Amino acid sequence: MTTRPAAPGLRESIDRHIIARITSGEWSAGDRIPSESGFMEMFGASRMTVHHALRDLTARGFLVRHAGSGTFVAPPRPYVAEYAHLDIIEEIAARGARHRAQVLKRELAPAGTEQARAFERGEGDMLFHAVILHFEDDVPLELEDRLIAPEALPDCMAVDLGSQTLFSRLMLMRPYREGSEEVRAVLPTPGEQRLMAIAPHVPCLEITRRTWSAEGVVTAARMLRGGDRGTMHGRIRSMPAA
Repeated sequence: MTTRPAAPGLRESIDRHIIARITSGEWSAGDRIPSESGFMEMFGASRMTVHHALRDLTARGFLVRHAGSGTFVAPPRPYVAEYAHLDIIEEIAARGARHRAQVLKRELAPAGTEQARAFERGEGDMLFHAVILHFEDDVPLELEDRLIAPEALPDCMAVDLGSQTLFSRLMLMRPYREGSEEVRAVLPTPGEQRLMAIAPHVPCLEITRRTWSAEGVVTAARMLRGGDRGTMHGRIRSMPAA
């Protein structure tokens, strides 16, 4: 014998009942669920309450309704994640600290074998190359080694890196369509240890990113951070795939 819930919250009870059976696998994609009359009897609810519950779950993607056929469990919808992270200047400012950038290298140089492969170009093609040491209140925070497609940022050599980063400038000039990111723990080289003022054998976080626009690869970068310095913030939002 089915126990009927009290009148208040009937719609929520119907929602939970249906979602629980879908997420547990008891009801699979394409399965036909009970009719409105069946839920009315099961929960002692009015037809309007049941109708609104099923309509809400349909709008949320749990169910599909076919006139004359009934209501069915919807197929799973593919989702993609949108990830956004703070620019390093914004990140430092959010902590109430001061940012300073020391430009170690900024030049137009021919691409080597690995660089050409990363940009899907020919070896010897010209790329902007910049190496920048970012400070937070005069403490080295991040060593950035970045390559940029020249056509994506023609004024690369003139960007004031005290007020904006190359990446934020790129986002204004050539917004990216997609990107890749990899984070791993590494031991810095002796030269990197000196630049970052890091003791030997202290690991760092190595963040490598590559971004694409509709025209191709825009930039590829390697960022190095001391494992005990700063906090990286990001936000992930899930959305239906196109």
